[in-house]
Amino acid sequence: MINATFYRFSVPPVIALLLVLLGVRSTASASEVILMRHGHKDVSRGDFNLSPQGLERALALGRLIPACFGRPTKIISYPFNRLTGKNSRSYQTLVPLASATGLNIEIVEDAIDHSEAVGARLRASLASHQERLVLAWEHVRMPLLARGLGMPAMQSISNEDFDQILVFRYASPTAVPKVQLYRQSELLLQPCYQGTKVKL
Repeated sequence: MINATFYRFSVPPVIALLLVLLGVRSTASASEVILMRHGHKDVSRGDFNLSPQGLERALALGRLIPACFGRPTKIISYPFNRLTGKNSRSYQTLVPLASATGLNIEIVEDAIDHSEAVGARLRASLASHQERLVLAWEHVRMPLLARGLGMPAMQSISNEDFDQILVFRYASPTAVPKVQLYRQSELLLQPCYQGTKVKL
């Protein structure tokens, strides 16, 4: 069973959950922002790359997001240092999704100091037609980004939690978003993902 937390909703949670369990994507005209932390890291290795576990998660996300939520219109990454590779895990997490969809990864350079403003800017940029933005972020700054996206109080994320997927749904850019929390580990067991095949 998917552990979906509903922060605000317009349809009964049981119905929305049933749609996901059946692998039915939303056909509403609302825009979505899919926000997640970068994949797993192993600090004992002393590098800035995803761990093998994090790479597996990223590879799965390349199939899971289009299959369970629909094809993104934009893929956006937290910035990283081009010289040292610091903070490169967010970008690395999105590479399989970019490869699967043919979309380029946009990097938001001012997110380190201005994640809340970045969230507000992205929210304001949503058009009236359906858009689906996928963001991979550094976990300490995710609550700030979420505030800018219209979620007043996001709980901080544990250092060991790499499994959350937050979906913000907007009837309009000025509307209060309806936010659902999913677990990637649970989505991987659902028909929307299990029915997909790797396309080479």
